Amino acid sequence: MNAAAMQHDPVVAEIHAAREQLAEQYHGDLLAYSQAAEAHCRALGFRFVESPRRQAVQEVLQQAEPRA
Repeated sequence: MNAAAMQHDPVVAEIHAAREQLAEQYHGDLLAYSQAAEAHCRALGFRFVESPRRQAVQEVLQQAEPRA
């Protein structure tokens, strides 16, 4: 897209501002943000399911861990 055709979009500006606010609130820590977002959703009653692919990856990682 040509730079001259770019216009200020208030929705995009709001999204960028929200992203900056969350990054500041969680000090750029995506894991902390993800955990807080998940906890918030669970508090609202949302249910989470694990994808079969993620479960398979977790199993492979557990098998690869050195045994003490």
